[in-house]
Amino acid sequence: MLQKKGVYVIVGLILFFAVIHLAFPPEQHDRRTTITVMLGGIAFLLMTSSIILSTRLEVFEDWFAGLDRMYQVHRVAGVFAAITALVHFFGVPKELPEGVDPIANALFPSVPLGMLGLIFLVIGLFIALNRKIRYSRWRPTHKVMGLVYFLIIGHFMTAPGIFFERFSASGIILILAAAVGVVALVYSVFGMNKRTALPFEIEAVNALERATEVVLKPIDKMLDFKPGQFAFVEIEGKGWNEPHPFTISSAPGEDKLRFTMKVLGDWTRKVREELQPGGKVQVRGPYGRFDTMKAGKKQIWLAGGIGLTPFLSKVRAMEEGDDRQIHLVYAAREEQDAIFLDELKDHAARLGNVTLVPLFSDEGNFARVDMMKQKLPDPLNSYDYFMCGPSPMVTGITADLKKEGVSRDKIHTEAFEFR
Repeated sequence: MLQKKGVYVIVGLILFFAVIHLAFPPEQHDRRTTITVMLGGIAFLLMTSSIILSTRLEVFEDWFAGLDRMYQVHRVAGVFAAITALVHFFGVPKELPEGVDPIANALFPSVPLGMLGLIFLVIGLFIALNRKIRYSRWRPTHKVMGLVYFLIIGHFMTAPGIFFERFSASGIILILAAAVGVVALVYSVFGMNKRTALPFEIEAVNALERATEVVLKPIDKMLDFKPGQFAFVEIEGKGWNEPHPFTISSAPGEDKLRFTMKVLGDWTRKVREELQPGGKVQVRGPYGRFDTMKAGKKQIWLAGGIGLTPFLSKVRAMEEGDDRQIHLVYAAREEQDAIFLDELKDHAARLGNVTLVPLFSDEGNFARVDMMKQKLPDPLNSYDYFMCGPSPMVTGITADLKKEGVSRDKIHTEAFEFR
C-alpha cells in the first residue's frame, strides 16, 4: 500500500509555491499572467519531483512504501506535469503588453525553448506510457526527458521579467528546485550504476517450466536483503545493455543469489537461451517494502504465476517456531506451471504454520474471495493480505476484499511495473 508521506511532501511543496506566488506577484502581472505562470512553475516542480524519485535513493522508499510505489508516483507526476504545462502554454499571453520595451523583455530564446520543451515532454510522455514499445527501445528514449528538463530551465531562466521575475520569492523556489533537480538528473544518468552495483558471477542457468532460475555467486561481497525484496540485474557483455528488475527468490543468509524469471519477452527469452555460467553480472539493490513481518499474525499470501518469487524467498527464510498463521494460495494455469511446488510442500510440512493452497485454472480452481470466505477459519477482515501476480487478478481480488469489509491498510500489493 502506498505510504502518503512522500505524496504529502510533493503536494505541500506545490501548495507552498502557489501561496508564495499568489501572495507576492510581480507588480506588472495581470491575473491571467499570474495564474498561468504559476501553472508553469507547478509543472516544473512536478518534473523535478519525478526526476528526484528516479534516483531510487533508499530514504524515499520509506516515504512511499517501496521503489515500486515511487515509480507509480513518478509516472503520475510526469502525467500531471505535461497536463499543467499544456494549460500554461495555451493560457499564458503570447505577446508583450503595450508600452513594454521589447528589447529589455525579449521573448527569444525563452519562447522557442519552452515550445521545444513542451513538444518533447508530450512525445516523451507518450513513449513512456506506450506499453507496445520494447523496454530496450523505451529506456534510452526515456532518458531524453533529461534534455526536456534543461530546455524548461532555459525557458524560465530566460523569460522576460514582465512574465517571470527570477529573483522573486516564487522564482527563487524554482531556481533552488532546478539546482536539486540537475544534481538528481546527473546522478541518475551517470552515477548510480557505478556507485551502488555489486559484481556477481553466473554459476548456473536452470530452465524451469516457462521460467528460468539464474544462480549468482558474489565476486566481492554478498547483497544484504530482506525476503521479498527485488534488485536490478544488469548482465555484462555485448547485447546485454540494460538492467531489469527481478524479485530475489533466494533467502537471506544463503551464499548464492537466485532470481527466477518468467519468459515474457525478448530479454528473458535470451536469458534462457543464451546466458552461460561464468558470465559477469552487476546487481543493484535491494529495493521494496513488501514486508510481511510488520503485519498481523493471520496472513493470506496470494501468488499468481511468477508472483510466487517474493513468497518463495520468505518461505525459504522462515524458521520453525514462527507464530504466524499463514495461508499461501498459489494460483497457476496448470500443475506443471507451478514452479517449486514440491519445495513449497516440503517447507509447509517442515514449518507447520504454513497452509499451502495450490489452485489450477485448468481444473476450474481460481483465487476468489467468495471461496476464501467459505473456507477460511476466521472472518476475512481478521487477516492481512499480501498479493503479487497479474494486475487483473490483484485488482479484482482487492476490490472484492474491500466489498467484504477488509480495510485498505490490511491489503498489501507489489506494484512491480516500472513503465
